[in-house]
Formats: sequence, structure tokens, C-alpha cells
Amino acid sequence: MTNDRFIKLCEKYAKDESITLHSDNKKAIYPLYSKFKKFCQEELRNEDDESSVYDWLISNKYDKDITTNNPKVNFIGHDPIDGFKILVSGILKDKINPKTEIKRGNEKELIKEISSIIKGIVGYDVFYHEGGSHIVFQDKIGKDLYVIEWHFDPNYEKDENLIKKVCKELNLTYKQLGEMIGYGDEAISKASRTGNISTAMSKALELYLENLKLKDRLKTLDTLSDIIKELSK
Repeated sequence: MTNDRFIKLCEKYAKDESITLHSDNKKAIYPLYSKFKKFCQEELRNEDDESSVYDWLISNKYDKDITTNNPKVNFIGHDPIDGFKILVSGILKDKINPKTEIKRGNEKELIKEISSIIKGIVGYDVFYHEGGSHIVFQDKIGKDLYVIEWHFDPNYEKDENLIKKVCKELNLTYKQLGEMIGYGDEAISKASRTGNISTAMSKALELYLENLKLKDRLKTLDTLSDIIKELSK
């Protein structure tokens, strides 16, 4: 894979996930590619395979030496109604956490609640504008205080397959998940990409999740038992 192709794939992934490549990596291509190459060697992956680049970035999504969150925008998640990506920006983006869920259909409730919160911060009623895919709250001079935007995400899968769902919820790589259920990471990655999950693999995933639930319940029972023992003394 050429350096240009590699960087373009990295930048595409970063844009889709509302993250950015660390500035040092974009200036120096080789150090970034060398990390990817090491990943491919250790995981027995094909360097020329586009999916290898995506899987490598996914497994290093929280590595601050490789990627970093866009400081100007907070990614909230995907809207459960239409799958659009929800982004929040503005001066007060980190100070406002509305109790009303940010999603389509809640616009009126969000405007009312957020307007009240901002008034408590700045001391006056602020201007707001609601569009088809955005809600903007501004101060007296027109500066953006809090902005909610809905962006179409062509890569979003509303009916997310079980593998992606498990990896996202448990923050696991394909390799880690494969080790848990007895499959190689290549098989897991292929099933995730194609959405073609065999009955056996699906059953293994379900049993794994059920086992985690049982362990959590046992921990809860142990904690309750310890509390009861302390109270009985």
C-alpha cells in the first residue's frame, strides 16, 4: 500500500468517526505507517487490505499518539430515529449536559431546557434558531454558545451486527473478542465487515454475553452478602 493511499484511508476513517489524526503523524507519514505495519505483522494481516487499516485504527481509537478528538466538536452518538451523527459545538459545549435526550423529536424540549440552562450561566435570554438539521443558541453579539447538529453518516448501520455491537459496548478489539469466544481475529473481522455471522459464532457471542451477565450478578450478590455480614456484627 502506498503512503498516500494509507493516509487517505486513515483520514477517511477519522472523518467518519469525528476524530482527527494526531498532527505529528500527518506531518511524518513513516512513523504512523510503521505502527500499522507492526500491527499487521503481529496480527498476521495483509498490509494492502483496506479493512486492515480500519481495524488497526479501531483498535487504536483511544491511543493519543495516533488519534485525538476534535477539540471543537463533541460527538454525542447516532440518532436512534434516523441514524444521523449528532455533534455538539459552541463555547458552552462542555458545560451543558441536558437531561432531555438529544434526538429527533425532542427539539422543543431541548430548546426549552438548554435555553434555561444558558440563561442561568450568562444571565439573560439568548437567541436560538432551529433548522432542519441544527439548533443554534447564540449570545447578544451572535457568537455560538451551544450548537446541536445532525449529519448524515453514510457508514452508519442502523441494524448494527452483533459483533460490532459487542466490540463497541465492551471496548474490545476483534482479536480480543475472538480469544474470548474461540475464533481467530480474521474470522471475526470478516464476519463483522460482511455481516455474515454464522449460527455457531452468533451462539458463541450470545453465550459469552450471558456469561458476563451471570458474573455481574454474582458480584452483586457477593457485595450484598458482605454488606449483610457487616450489618450483622
